[in-house]
Amino acid sequence: MDTLYILGNGFDLAHDLPTQYWDFREYLQEKDWEFLNEFEKLYNIEPLDESEYGYSHELQEKWDAKVKRTLWSEFEDKMGFPCVDSMLDFSSSVLDNLFLDTGNIAIKDTMDEYWKDMYGFINKLQEYVCDWISEIDIDGIKPKSKELLYRDGYFFTFNYTEVLEKVYGIDSVLHIHGSVGDTADIPPIMGHCNKTEIDEHIQKAKEADELYDEGGASIHEAIANYLEKIYKDTSENMFFNQNFFSKLHTVKNIIIMGWSGGEVDIPYLEKIRDSVSKEAKWTVYFHDKKTFDSLQIAFKKTNIINNYKTEFLDSPKFWER
Repeated sequence: MDTLYILGNGFDLAHDLPTQYWDFREYLQEKDWEFLNEFEKLYNIEPLDESEYGYSHELQEKWDAKVKRTLWSEFEDKMGFPCVDSMLDFSSSVLDNLFLDTGNIAIKDTMDEYWKDMYGFINKLQEYVCDWISEIDIDGIKPKSKELLYRDGYFFTFNYTEVLEKVYGIDSVLHIHGSVGDTADIPPIMGHCNKTEIDEHIQKAKEADELYDEGGASIHEAIANYLEKIYKDTSENMFFNQNFFSKLHTVKNIIIMGWSGGEVDIPYLEKIRDSVSKEAKWTVYFHDKKTFDSLQIAFKKTNIINNYKTEFLDSPKFWER
Protein backbone atom coordinates (compact mmCIF):
# COMPACT_ATOMS: atom_id res chain seq x y z
CA MET A 1 0.00 0.00 0.00
CA ASP A 2 2.74 2.44 -0.95
CA THR A 3 1.00 3.81 -4.06
CA LEU A 4 -1.70 6.44 -4.38
CA TYR A 5 -3.65 6.90 -7.60
CA ILE A 6 -5.30 10.26 -8.19
CA LEU A 7 -7.77 10.07 -11.05
CA GLY A 8 -9.64 12.84 -12.81
CA ASN A 9 -12.24 13.01 -15.55
CA GLY A 10 -9.69 12.16 -18.22
CA PHE A 11 -9.68 8.63 -16.83
CA ASP A 12 -13.40 8.21 -17.49
CA LEU A 13 -13.11 9.93 -20.87
CA ALA A 14 -10.42 7.43 -21.87
CA HIS A 15 -13.09 4.76 -21.39
CA ASP A 16 -15.34 6.64 -23.84
CA LEU A 17 -17.78 7.83 -21.21
CA PRO A 18 -19.72 11.08 -21.87
CA THR A 19 -18.61 12.83 -18.67
CA GLN A 20 -17.41 16.20 -19.92
CA TYR A 21 -19.03 19.37 -18.62
CA TRP A 22 -20.39 19.92 -22.14
CA ASP A 23 -22.12 16.53 -21.90
CA PHE A 24 -23.79 17.82 -18.74
CA ARG A 25 -24.91 20.94 -20.62
CA GLU A 26 -26.42 18.81 -23.37
CA TYR A 27 -28.24 16.81 -20.71
CA LEU A 28 -29.63 20.06 -19.24
CA GLN A 29 -30.59 21.30 -22.68
CA GLU A 30 -32.78 18.25 -23.16
CA LYS A 31 -33.94 17.86 -19.55
CA ASP A 32 -34.70 21.45 -18.54
CA TRP A 33 -34.03 24.12 -21.13
CA GLU A 34 -35.47 26.84 -18.88
CA PHE A 35 -33.01 25.97 -16.10
CA LEU A 36 -30.07 26.06 -18.52
CA ASN A 37 -31.22 29.32 -20.05
CA GLU A 38 -31.62 31.05 -16.67
CA PHE A 39 -28.26 29.74 -15.49
CA GLU A 40 -26.32 30.87 -18.55
CA LYS A 41 -27.94 34.31 -18.45
CA LEU A 42 -26.06 34.93 -15.19
CA TYR A 43 -22.84 34.51 -17.17
CA ASN A 44 -23.96 36.83 -19.99
CA ILE A 45 -24.83 33.96 -22.32
CA GLU A 46 -27.99 34.48 -24.35
CA PRO A 47 -29.26 31.71 -26.67
CA LEU A 48 -29.57 32.26 -30.40
CA ASP A 49 -33.07 32.72 -31.77
CA GLU A 50 -33.75 30.24 -34.56
CA SER A 51 -36.51 32.49 -35.89
CA GLU A 52 -34.13 35.44 -36.35
CA TYR A 53 -33.05 36.38 -39.88
CA GLY A 54 -29.57 35.02 -40.64
CA TYR A 55 -29.73 32.09 -38.23
CA SER A 56 -27.96 29.00 -39.54
CA HIS A 57 -26.55 25.71 -38.26
CA GLU A 58 -23.06 27.07 -38.95
CA LEU A 59 -23.79 30.10 -36.76
CA GLN A 60 -25.16 27.80 -34.05
CA GLU A 61 -22.00 25.68 -34.15
CA LYS A 62 -19.83 28.79 -33.75
CA TRP A 63 -22.02 29.94 -30.84
CA ASP A 64 -21.77 26.51 -29.21
CA ALA A 65 -17.99 26.51 -29.54
CA LYS A 66 -17.76 29.96 -27.95
CA VAL A 67 -20.05 29.02 -25.05
CA LYS A 68 -18.11 25.80 -24.49
CA ARG A 69 -14.86 27.72 -24.39
CA THR A 70 -16.04 30.59 -22.18
CA LEU A 71 -17.97 28.61 -19.54
CA TRP A 72 -18.30 24.88 -19.99
CA SER A 73 -14.71 23.85 -20.78
CA GLU A 74 -13.70 24.49 -17.15
CA PHE A 75 -17.14 24.76 -15.65
CA GLU A 76 -16.39 24.46 -11.93
CA ASP A 77 -13.53 26.95 -12.09
CA LYS A 78 -15.79 29.49 -13.82
CA MET A 79 -19.20 29.00 -12.22
CA GLY A 80 -18.15 30.95 -9.10
CA PHE A 81 -17.77 34.11 -11.19
CA PRO A 82 -21.20 35.14 -12.52
CA CYS A 83 -21.60 38.56 -14.08
CA VAL A 84 -22.22 40.38 -10.82
CA ASP A 85 -22.24 43.83 -12.45
CA SER A 86 -25.14 42.79 -14.67
CA MET A 87 -26.95 41.36 -11.67
CA LEU A 88 -26.49 44.63 -9.77
CA ASP A 89 -27.59 46.73 -12.77
CA PHE A 90 -30.68 44.61 -13.16
CA SER A 91 -31.48 44.95 -9.46
CA SER A 92 -31.32 48.74 -9.74
CA SER A 93 -33.91 48.62 -12.51
CA VAL A 94 -36.16 46.37 -10.44
CA LEU A 95 -35.81 48.68 -7.45
CA ASP A 96 -36.70 51.76 -9.51
CA ASN A 97 -39.87 50.09 -10.77
CA LEU A 98 -40.72 48.93 -7.25
CA PHE A 99 -40.47 52.47 -5.90
CA LEU A 100 -42.73 53.72 -8.68
CA ASP A 101 -45.32 51.02 -8.01
CA THR A 102 -45.38 50.86 -4.23
CA GLY A 103 -43.25 53.62 -2.76
CA ASN A 104 -40.88 52.77 0.07
CA ILE A 105 -43.04 49.99 1.56
CA ALA A 106 -41.56 46.64 2.65
CA ILE A 107 -38.75 46.96 0.12
CA LYS A 108 -36.53 44.35 1.75
CA ASP A 109 -39.22 41.69 2.10
CA THR A 110 -40.52 42.28 -1.41
CA MET A 111 -37.03 42.16 -2.94
CA ASP A 112 -36.06 39.05 -0.96
CA GLU A 113 -39.05 37.21 -2.41
CA TYR A 114 -38.21 38.49 -5.88
CA TRP A 115 -34.62 37.21 -5.79
CA LYS A 116 -35.80 33.90 -4.33
CA ASP A 117 -37.93 33.45 -7.44
CA MET A 118 -35.22 34.84 -9.73
CA TYR A 119 -32.32 32.67 -8.55
CA GLY A 120 -34.18 29.81 -6.90
CA PHE A 121 -33.72 27.57 -9.94
CA ILE A 122 -30.11 26.90 -8.84
CA ASN A 123 -31.43 24.67 -6.05
CA LYS A 124 -31.98 22.00 -8.71
CA LEU A 125 -28.35 21.89 -9.84
CA GLN A 126 -27.09 19.07 -7.61
CA GLU A 127 -30.22 17.04 -8.35
CA TYR A 128 -29.54 17.33 -12.07
CA VAL A 129 -25.88 16.38 -11.61
CA CYS A 130 -26.95 13.20 -9.81
CA ASP A 131 -29.58 12.35 -12.44
CA TRP A 132 -27.10 12.94 -15.26
CA ILE A 133 -24.40 10.69 -13.79
CA SER A 134 -26.99 8.02 -12.96
CA GLU A 135 -27.89 7.77 -16.64
CA ILE A 136 -24.30 7.06 -17.75
CA ASP A 137 -24.05 3.34 -18.51
CA ILE A 138 -20.76 1.64 -17.62
CA ASP A 139 -21.95 -1.97 -17.95
CA GLY A 140 -20.23 -2.55 -21.28
CA ILE A 141 -16.95 -0.82 -20.40
CA LYS A 142 -13.79 -2.93 -20.73
CA PRO A 143 -10.62 -2.28 -18.69
CA LYS A 144 -7.87 -0.43 -20.54
CA SER A 145 -5.16 -0.98 -17.93
CA LYS A 146 -4.05 -4.44 -16.77
CA GLU A 147 -2.03 -2.82 -14.00
CA LEU A 148 -5.16 -1.50 -12.29
CA LEU A 149 -7.12 -4.75 -12.30
CA TYR A 150 -7.78 -5.68 -8.66
CA ARG A 151 -4.85 -3.45 -7.71
CA ASP A 152 -3.94 -2.79 -4.09
CA GLY A 153 -3.25 0.80 -3.20
CA TYR A 154 -5.06 3.98 -2.35
CA PHE A 155 -7.46 5.45 -4.89
CA PHE A 156 -8.55 9.08 -4.77
CA THR A 157 -10.87 10.13 -7.57
CA PHE A 158 -12.66 13.29 -8.62
CA ASN A 159 -15.01 11.18 -10.77
CA TYR A 160 -18.61 10.32 -10.00
CA THR A 161 -18.82 6.97 -11.80
CA GLU A 162 -18.00 3.49 -10.50
CA VAL A 163 -15.49 2.60 -13.22
CA LEU A 164 -12.83 1.66 -10.67
CA GLU A 165 -15.20 -0.53 -8.67
CA LYS A 166 -17.21 -2.14 -11.47
CA VAL A 167 -14.63 -2.34 -14.28
CA TYR A 168 -11.39 -2.84 -12.34
CA GLY A 169 -12.66 -4.64 -9.24
CA ILE A 170 -11.16 -2.16 -6.78
CA ASP A 171 -12.90 -2.23 -3.41
CA SER A 172 -11.76 0.90 -1.60
CA VAL A 173 -12.08 4.17 -3.51
CA LEU A 174 -12.51 7.69 -2.16
CA HIS A 175 -14.89 9.65 -4.40
CA ILE A 176 -14.09 13.02 -2.91
CA HIS A 177 -17.03 14.70 -4.67
CA GLY A 178 -19.50 11.86 -4.26
CA SER A 179 -20.67 9.17 -6.66
CA VAL A 180 -23.65 7.13 -7.78
CA GLY A 181 -24.37 3.43 -7.50
CA ASP A 182 -24.02 0.73 -4.89
CA THR A 183 -20.80 2.08 -3.37
CA ALA A 184 -21.94 5.70 -3.04
CA ASP A 185 -21.53 7.31 0.38
CA ILE A 186 -22.68 10.75 -0.71
CA PRO A 187 -24.41 11.92 -3.91
CA PRO A 188 -22.42 13.76 -6.58
CA ILE A 189 -21.66 17.40 -5.83
CA MET A 190 -20.54 20.05 -8.28
CA GLY A 191 -19.42 23.54 -7.36
CA HIS A 192 -16.89 26.36 -7.33
CA CYS A 193 -14.35 27.43 -4.70
CA ASN A 194 -14.85 31.21 -4.81
CA LYS A 195 -15.36 31.79 -1.07
CA THR A 196 -13.89 35.29 -1.37
CA GLU A 197 -16.77 36.48 -3.55
CA ILE A 198 -19.33 35.05 -1.12
CA ASP A 199 -17.74 36.79 1.86
CA GLU A 200 -17.50 40.05 -0.07
CA HIS A 201 -21.24 40.15 -0.80
CA ILE A 202 -22.13 39.15 2.75
CA GLN A 203 -20.07 42.11 3.96
CA LYS A 204 -21.64 44.46 1.38
CA ALA A 205 -25.11 43.32 2.45
CA LYS A 206 -24.22 44.09 6.07
CA GLU A 207 -22.91 47.54 5.15
CA ALA A 208 -26.01 48.32 3.07
CA ASP A 209 -28.23 47.21 5.94
CA GLU A 210 -26.40 49.56 8.32
CA LEU A 211 -27.08 52.41 5.88
CA TYR A 212 -30.79 51.42 5.69
CA ASP A 213 -30.29 50.58 2.02
CA GLU A 214 -32.84 47.77 1.88
CA GLY A 215 -32.52 47.24 -1.86
CA GLY A 216 -28.73 47.04 -1.73
CA ALA A 217 -28.81 44.67 1.23
CA SER A 218 -31.31 42.44 -0.53
CA ILE A 219 -29.39 42.04 -3.81
CA HIS A 220 -26.02 41.41 -2.13
CA GLU A 221 -27.64 38.79 0.10
CA ALA A 222 -29.21 37.22 -2.99
CA ILE A 223 -25.88 37.03 -4.81
CA ALA A 224 -24.18 35.54 -1.76
CA ASN A 225 -26.98 32.98 -1.41
CA TYR A 226 -26.71 32.06 -5.08
CA LEU A 227 -22.95 31.54 -4.81
CA GLU A 228 -23.33 29.55 -1.59
CA LYS A 229 -25.76 27.16 -3.31
CA ILE A 230 -23.06 26.19 -5.80
CA TYR A 231 -20.09 26.38 -3.42
CA LYS A 232 -17.96 23.27 -2.91
CA ASP A 233 -16.55 23.25 0.61
CA THR A 234 -13.20 21.51 0.15
CA SER A 235 -12.23 22.01 3.81
CA GLU A 236 -15.35 20.21 4.97
CA ASN A 237 -14.77 17.40 2.46
CA MET A 238 -11.22 16.88 3.71
CA PHE A 239 -12.29 16.96 7.35
CA PHE A 240 -15.02 14.41 6.68
CA ASN A 241 -12.47 12.11 4.98
CA GLN A 242 -9.62 12.65 7.43
CA ASN A 243 -9.37 8.91 8.05
CA PHE A 244 -8.34 8.39 4.42
CA PHE A 245 -5.66 11.08 4.48
CA SER A 246 -4.23 9.82 7.77
CA LYS A 247 -3.33 6.51 6.08
CA LEU A 248 -1.23 8.08 3.33
CA HIS A 249 1.97 8.55 5.36
CA THR A 250 3.35 5.29 3.88
CA VAL A 251 2.75 6.37 0.28
CA LYS A 252 5.96 6.77 -1.73
CA ASN A 253 4.47 6.80 -5.24
CA ILE A 254 1.72 9.12 -6.41
CA ILE A 255 0.33 8.55 -9.89
CA ILE A 256 -1.99 11.18 -11.36
CA MET A 257 -4.04 10.43 -14.44
CA GLY A 258 -6.82 12.41 -16.09
CA TRP A 259 -6.69 15.43 -13.77
CA SER A 260 -6.10 18.89 -15.24
CA GLY A 261 -5.03 20.85 -12.15
CA GLY A 262 -8.18 22.96 -11.84
CA GLU A 263 -8.14 25.73 -9.24
CA VAL A 264 -11.15 24.33 -7.40
CA ASP A 265 -9.23 21.13 -6.56
CA ILE A 266 -5.87 22.62 -5.49
CA PRO A 267 -6.67 22.28 -1.73
CA TYR A 268 -6.85 18.51 -2.17
CA LEU A 269 -3.44 18.46 -3.83
CA GLU A 270 -2.01 20.41 -0.89
CA LYS A 271 -3.63 18.03 1.59
CA ILE A 272 -2.24 14.97 -0.18
CA ARG A 273 1.21 16.59 -0.39
CA ASP A 274 1.18 17.07 3.38
CA SER A 275 -0.08 13.51 4.03
CA VAL A 276 2.27 11.34 1.95
CA SER A 277 5.91 10.44 2.60
CA LYS A 278 8.42 13.26 2.22
CA GLU A 279 10.38 10.98 -0.14
CA ALA A 280 7.39 10.39 -2.42
CA LYS A 281 7.76 10.42 -6.19
CA TRP A 282 5.03 12.08 -8.23
CA THR A 283 4.26 10.80 -11.73
CA VAL A 284 1.80 13.00 -13.59
CA TYR A 285 0.20 12.10 -16.90
CA PHE A 286 -1.15 14.89 -19.09
CA HIS A 287 -3.42 14.88 -22.13
CA ASP A 288 -2.28 17.95 -24.07
CA LYS A 289 -0.28 21.17 -23.78
CA LYS A 290 -3.15 23.06 -22.14
CA THR A 291 -3.39 20.39 -19.44
CA PHE A 292 0.39 20.29 -19.05
CA ASP A 293 0.53 24.07 -18.52
CA SER A 294 -2.30 23.92 -15.98
CA LEU A 295 -0.61 21.10 -14.08
CA GLN A 296 2.69 22.98 -14.06
CA ILE A 297 0.95 25.95 -12.45
CA ALA A 298 -0.71 23.71 -9.83
CA PHE A 299 2.52 21.91 -8.93
CA LYS A 300 4.50 25.13 -8.70
CA LYS A 301 1.79 26.78 -6.61
CA THR A 302 1.87 23.88 -4.14
CA ASN A 303 5.70 23.70 -4.18
CA ILE A 304 5.60 20.01 -5.08
CA ILE A 305 7.67 20.46 -8.19
CA ASN A 306 10.47 22.09 -6.15
CA ASN A 307 10.52 19.69 -3.20
CA TYR A 308 9.69 16.27 -4.66
CA LYS A 309 10.87 14.17 -7.56
CA THR A 310 8.23 14.94 -10.17
CA GLU A 311 7.85 13.52 -13.68
CA PHE A 312 5.36 14.62 -16.33
CA LEU A 313 4.48 12.12 -19.05
CA ASP A 314 2.12 11.96 -22.03
CA SER A 315 -1.10 10.18 -21.01
CA PRO A 316 -0.73 7.30 -23.55
CA LYS A 317 2.23 6.10 -21.46
CA PHE A 318 -0.14 5.47 -18.55
CA TRP A 319 -1.97 2.80 -20.52
CA GLU A 320 1.33 1.16 -21.51
CA ARG A 321 2.32 0.52 -17.88
